[in-house]
Amino acid sequence: MKIKEIRTRVIEWRGKTVPLPPHFCTNPMDAIAPMLSKKTMGTFTFHSWLIVEIATDNGLVGIGNAALSPRVTKQVIDLYLKPLLIGADPWDIEFLWQHMYRKTMAFGRKGIGMVAISAVDIALWDILGKSAKQPVYRLLGGRTKPKIPVYASRLYSTPLDELARESKKYKDEGYKAMKLRFGWGPTDGAEGMQTVSYT
Repeated sequence: MKIKEIRTRVIEWRGKTVPLPPHFCTNPMDAIAPMLSKKTMGTFTFHSWLIVEIATDNGLVGIGNAALSPRVTKQVIDLYLKPLLIGADPWDIEFLWQHMYRKTMAFGRKGIGMVAISAVDIALWDILGKSAKQPVYRLLGGRTKPKIPVYASRLYSTPLDELARESKKYKDEGYKAMKLRFGWGPTDGAEGMQTVSYT
């Protein structure tokens, strides 16, 4: 089995969106927010998505994806990773990962280079699962426990009374853990720090 083709495409959401609530989450742009005239969350919204399809010479297609900077990620895959992969055996997955990582090391040890490698890696594992007719978790070593605990992941940095009500609702539903988006950063000053201590 050899990799025959790699296709990348960006899918865009063009419908209506709901404005982000104040204190949605803290991001690196907050530190320079006073010097900017536009919203600081622009690079952290997910209205487009990259799909990676890797086709093999025996008809299998593995699918991967990336949400961060999909257009730039597409270019990294098309220009840098695709030439390394065409004609390769997907079962050499560790070698292929190392090849991609080392070939992009000058610019990609973190950030967009790793996002691109991750999208390709997901597609390669999808091919291996389909080829072996096994779920990917089995190829990765199998189950380690019969059940996986879940947590509520809807909590946003709303006013504290709303946050308390929402947290109680999840606790009453049986959740043992919750994920809170941390919405107060350096630009919120003493008031933000006090809010953080309350959460």
